[in-house]
Amino acid sequence: MSSFTLPPDGELFTQQILERCSDLIISGIWEGLTQIRLDTWMTNFVTPTEEYFAASVLDALIFRSERQTVSLMETMFQRALPDLLRRQPQGGISDNSWLDVLRAPSWQGNPYLRIVPVIKRDDPPAKSGPALCRLYRRFLSLEQDWMIWPWRISQARAEGITRFLFIDDFLGTGDQFCDFAQHFKLSTHLKHCFGVYAPLVAHKGGISHLAKKLKALHITAVEIIDNSYNLFADDSLWFCDGINSPTTARSFYDILAKRARLPIDPEAMRGYGKLSLAYAFNHATPDNCLPLLWMEGPEWKPLLDR
Repeated sequence: MSSFTLPPDGELFTQQILERCSDLIISGIWEGLTQIRLDTWMTNFVTPTEEYFAASVLDALIFRSERQTVSLMETMFQRALPDLLRRQPQGGISDNSWLDVLRAPSWQGNPYLRIVPVIKRDDPPAKSGPALCRLYRRFLSLEQDWMIWPWRISQARAEGITRFLFIDDFLGTGDQFCDFAQHFKLSTHLKHCFGVYAPLVAHKGGISHLAKKLKALHITAVEIIDNSYNLFADDSLWFCDGINSPTTARSFYDILAKRARLPIDPEAMRGYGKLSLAYAFNHATPDNCLPLLWMEGPEWKPLLDR
């Protein structure tokens, strides 16, 4: 088919997906989303074909509730970081894990390890960095004294700190972290240090990009995604219903996005880096996600919070 078309069982599929989404909301698995928000978002789609497209996007949507996000955080300290440290052993923290020393109060001694959120001074208050810090503090009981803002890295180095753990929720293209690293001159400040960038979720493309740009930085993540998560990639798992294809879906999406008149650069209309993802957290949505899911326009209501 040369254009996106409603398949014979399309309306039944739409009904089944919407019922499943309602069940996910009611059960709390999609904690943070409401039925009203879902219903309102669906009113953006005015024909059965558009509704089928929306249902296909919902079918692909990965939405991490607060509890699921905390589970990723726990796995970061229980599995991802220990695996990295076994490959790159670090002395000076005795035999305890990083989680143990980061939970210890300051009167027990300085671990010479600091947690740093990936955020800039001029980032908006809704940026995910502070929200992630609060989650780490609240649910993993990390000691606040060992958490610093990135603009205090140089001061920490002067105090003898030699280990830095950069926390983030999502690594997409890697461009934002490269900008962050350049802004805070990490290549200079982290000489003779052990720096780890630990996003909860990371795209393989972003990992590869950072590995080339920031060779001294160690990267680990709990969940690794690849190009198959791109809804419109040739190897996408979605829109392969025997009638349509990711290619026809991409063209159809472009038409919807133009109609929505979203206030965003056309280059980012399929998500930053054109990753075309349907992946979000309860506390924030990565800008690599399709804007039709999170951005509000003159004729468009969002499903997700940015």
